[in-house]
Amino acid sequence: MPPPLFCKPLPGMLDYEILFLLIDKDLNGTIAFRSLSLSNDMDTLHDWVNQPYTRRYWQLNENKESLISTYRTVLDNPLAHSFIGLFNNNIVCQIDCYNVAADELKDHVEVTPGNCGLHILMLPPRKSQKGLTESMLKAFIKFYFSFSAAEILFGEPDARNSAANLAAKRSGFSYQRTITLSYKTANLYAITKTQFHEANPII
Repeated sequence: MPPPLFCKPLPGMLDYEILFLLIDKDLNGTIAFRSLSLSNDMDTLHDWVNQPYTRRYWQLNENKESLISTYRTVLDNPLAHSFIGLFNNNIVCQIDCYNVAADELKDHVEVTPGNCGLHILMLPPRKSQKGLTESMLKAFIKFYFSFSAAEILFGEPDARNSAANLAAKRSGFSYQRTITLSYKTANLYAITKTQFHEANPII
């Protein structure tokens, strides 16, 4: 069994506790991440996954009880975790981070405890603002690499999802290749710790 996901909050932490916070100068606002709350966040997420902008690329347009079960499985998995992204204290995204050993991505990349993948679910486009997706991704990448064990972070958006692919590139990920997963054809992206630190030098 691989070691637990290094960025998973310790047992006993409250799901409303802020895990990471920064000021985004581009959007002139505050970005923060906390754990997903099954009791407080599911109405919002259920609304998002049942809208047209998500149905084409996500397989989560299900009833609320099934969705809760899906996220409970992630939260209970020692190799994965679900985070909520906040902008100015408002929920704007949900991110799953997982050790590649816990996903079929393991058949396409090197499996080590420091190599993880992510999935990001954004709020409806009509409620968003220009650059928000990239800012949330950049902030999560910074959060991820704040852990000494972090080595590589992968993204694998649907190859047809032009907006997600553009956001990956703009947030610092480098395109690797196109891969075939059981539920989609995806473009594989990666950012290494070295690439992150070169793009974000400590002054």
